[in-house]
Amino acid sequence: MQNTLLLETNKIQIKIENFEGPLDLLCHLIDKNKMDIYDINLDEITNQYIEYINQMEKHKLAVSSEFLIMASTLLLIKSKGLLPNTENSNEEELTEEELIKRIIEYKKYKEITIKLKEMYNEYSKRVFRNKENIELPKQTLEKNYDKEIISSLYEKVIKSYKDKINLNAQNIERIAIKDTYTVGSKVKEMFRELIRKPKFIFNKMYTLSKCNKVEVVTAFTGLLELSRRNKVQTTQEELFGDITVEKKKKVS
Repeated sequence: MQNTLLLETNKIQIKIENFEGPLDLLCHLIDKNKMDIYDINLDEITNQYIEYINQMEKHKLAVSSEFLIMASTLLLIKSKGLLPNTENSNEEELTEEELIKRIIEYKKYKEITIKLKEMYNEYSKRVFRNKENIELPKQTLEKNYDKEIISSLYEKVIKSYKDKINLNAQNIERIAIKDTYTVGSKVKEMFRELIRKPKFIFNKMYTLSKCNKVEVVTAFTGLLELSRRNKVQTTQEELFGDITVEKKKKVS
């Protein structure tokens, strides 16, 4: 039960609620009075403890025997502090030092319990996956060996390497590296041709039967550049006909 009842007296205001036991109530009074756990004033909390029990009985609340036993123990310890020491004291009675020691131990365990409860509330809803058992494939070892094994394995590696070689690797190299044309190189070719002869036919010098399309287009671009700079003179009698190329005659 978590019902609480606020009681008012002439001296103090008491809030009655459920406690797990008399030590729990004592810890509550220690915290309420802001006492150091290692410097407890039993006289002060004894009065409050007895007031607490009286108020519970006054309002007809059930008080267990363990609370009453602790109350009598506190009163006995308090009375011993007021009376002179006697040699006939009962050794089985709980002393003030032993009670304080029990309160300290109880408070420590209570704080640990609160921490464990917080951890339970935080981690209880988490689900962890069990450890996976990974089975590796079993490797079989050859028991019998002979001198032919290494050489045969080497031959297999060489063969697999040759199978991966591109059969058109030489053609790719020729296209990518060797068959590169520039306008400048084609201009030089046409100038050398005009040195040997006064004129030449462009379509016959750069025909698709002897040259690829890239080379023909590059040469034609060079011819247009020469015409633009008035280095050569070109004539074409009909559409798509032969293009005659000759040196530009100097005007005297």
